[in-house]
Amino acid sequence: MNKHPKPIWLTALLILFVSYMGFTQAQTITLATSKSIPPYIIKDQQSGIQLDIIKQAFSNAGYQVKQVIFTSNLRAERMLEQNAVDAIVNAPNNGTHAHLSEPVIFYQNVAISLSVRQLNIQSIDDLTKFRLMAFQNAKKYLGERFAKATEQAKFYTEVANQSAQLERLYRGQVDVIVLDKRIFHYLNQQLIAKQRPTAPVTKHLIFPESPRLLGFHDPELRDKFNAGLKQLNDQKVKHSE
Repeated sequence: MNKHPKPIWLTALLILFVSYMGFTQAQTITLATSKSIPPYIIKDQQSGIQLDIIKQAFSNAGYQVKQVIFTSNLRAERMLEQNAVDAIVNAPNNGTHAHLSEPVIFYQNVAISLSVRQLNIQSIDDLTKFRLMAFQNAKKYLGERFAKATEQAKFYTEVANQSAQLERLYRGQVDVIVLDKRIFHYLNQQLIAKQRPTAPVTKHLIFPESPRLLGFHDPELRDKFNAGLKQLNDQKVKHSE
């Protein structure tokens, strides 16, 4: 016989605590993203312009990003198809296996050449004249017109390690690289800090801004994320007024 029964209020409190712990544990998110896209996503810091927005939007919706799996774009898509993650960052706009979110942020992709070359690049079609190097999955993200241009180009390849784009350009191994202008600036500053060779470049603004979306397995979770993202954007507008 229990000679010291717990007070009813204490028992109720314990039940509420256990329930709360179970609830909070259930409200966690696992994301997959590319290995690193500084300054948007920085692996070592588990942070970055874009990742911070995503985490705050989920927080507004009552979720916590528990794990961010860094992998290639292609493997991230496969993980979403297999329901191994809740969402993937930077889902292709033309993806068929994901429920897409509202734009989290906009990238501005540009074609970049060495200024000394004085290349005449006025449109995507002009890229057919050159040796090109772009980021992984660029043909999916940049549309059909770009995809056709790459098929006619003198040379075309895609790389996951975007630092290689700058290095190949400065060595003269490719004529044009295609990447986001903020990413280029970040990586170029790193090369300068390491006293690696750089050179003046020309940015050819031939691409429209590119929305970056999350791809979800569950449309209901996508809707909740969108609501959290809208709340965050509304707060930014309010503070800017």
